[in-house]
Amino acid sequence: MDDGGTGLERELADLLAVRIGAAHPYTALELSPALGPGADGGVRVHGHAAASRALTHDGGLTAGGPAIEAALADAPGPSLAAKLAGAEPADLDDTSLVELLAAWERLAAWAQAGSAAALGELLHRTRGSSRHEFVVDEVSASLGLSRHAAAQHVAVAHGAHAIPEVADAMSAGAVDRRKAEALVSTGRLDDARRREVVRELRPDLEHLTVRQIRDRLRRAEIAADPAGAAERHTEARRTRSVVLEPVDDAMAYLTAYLPADDAARAFAAIDGTGVAMHRTPGEVRRLDECRADALVALVTGAVEPAAAGVTPSARPSGTRPSGTHPSSTHPSSTQASGVQVTIAASTLLGTDDLPAILAGYGPIPAPMARTIATDPDATWQRILTDPVSGVLTDRSPLSYRPSPALRAAVVARDATCTFPGCFVPASRGDLDHIEPFERGHDGPQTHGDNLHPLCRAHHRAKTTGGWSVARDPVTGASTWTSPTQHRYVRAPYRADPARSRPRLRAGDAPPPF
Repeated sequence: MDDGGTGLERELADLLAVRIGAAHPYTALELSPALGPGADGGVRVHGHAAASRALTHDGGLTAGGPAIEAALADAPGPSLAAKLAGAEPADLDDTSLVELLAAWERLAAWAQAGSAAALGELLHRTRGSSRHEFVVDEVSASLGLSRHAAAQHVAVAHGAHAIPEVADAMSAGAVDRRKAEALVSTGRLDDARRREVVRELRPDLEHLTVRQIRDRLRRAEIAADPAGAAERHTEARRTRSVVLEPVDDAMAYLTAYLPADDAARAFAAIDGTGVAMHRTPGEVRRLDECRADALVALVTGAVEPAAAGVTPSARPSGTRPSGTHPSSTHPSSTQASGVQVTIAASTLLGTDDLPAILAGYGPIPAPMARTIATDPDATWQRILTDPVSGVLTDRSPLSYRPSPALRAAVVARDATCTFPGCFVPASRGDLDHIEPFERGHDGPQTHGDNLHPLCRAHHRAKTTGGWSVARDPVTGASTWTSPTQHRYVRAPYRADPARSRPRLRAGDAPPPF
């Protein structure tokens, strides 16, 4: 083979270099010159090296920067597939590699849309026949999947047919199969209401996690039928259980299926005790190990030697664990061991049954929220929200260490770690100064606009991982900038569960733009 490749490769490269326009996934294989049947009957990409040279001459895919961003901005389809086939990752800068990664994922979602369409047609053709029930077995055998995994493929194909907005989002590369499965199967919504929710979410679907999608649908489910949601929870409570599953290396999983409020309280107790153990001077166990040991100690009543004498108040006031970044403050064990529920005043008074939000879990029915809120040991906090956005407001300037009231306000305002897609409850994280605290600096630095909760992993990303963050004091949005200079927006947590969440784009965020 000469440097130019085979005659077929050179011909394909010429076609790839001028290929324009995306196609519907149904026509991908017959239209794309970059795709063809492999010797084993599979689909393969041909002419990679030749295509790379042609694309480099035409669009500069190995150069990085705006050229590749523009080249990879095509809608998923044969044109994008051709360009991706010609890209050489080793020749790209870090920023362009992230663009390449995202483009491949969009193309994969588009391909999954074609797969779902084919399966949907098979389901349609077999409907009413004895074959229909066993299409899942055909999928299982064809794709080498378990019957359970094949059933998920069938559910997506069926749902994408019933909810065309899901099929469109997959074809556009915004939703992969996992997100599509969440969109079509989460909650008990009729097709009309589910389509409404999908349309509402459509502008943000590409950047929502599967859990965020499920939360939005569950919230819509509870809001649409509060009584039904409460009844279903009552039925589900009757199936609560604890299961022991042996695994390798003389280990086992102990799994509990519990009501969300009970699970939150149990984990809060385990976490609070584990944190106290972990902060014992000389402790060498990881926090996860301490939590596991705390679970055993709490359940069995055994005395944990490393925790002897450790109480939530044992940590000296005003001290920080070694290695703590000076711009953060940490929750005490007692602060970390509570559960937080956000409930509208009207729901608390019983005038409506809007869904409430259980921190670390998501939407819960109103009766469960009222039970938590009216517990004799519950601590109440009145929060003030912006009348337009529903975002909690706070403007209290204080010294380095926030007061308990300010900490509680920030935790209530943000609910979780403010990194996009992170669900670690704020009460379990560090309270970080967005702009690092500087002693001797004129003016207040410890106030609501300069504080936000971060889990330990994302606190480390900000401190040593090259990430930065800015918070818009008006909208409450947090804009994170990665080491590759990509920007990701975390919309504000809505303190009012009944209010619609505002959509925020990177262009709406504060500088840098």
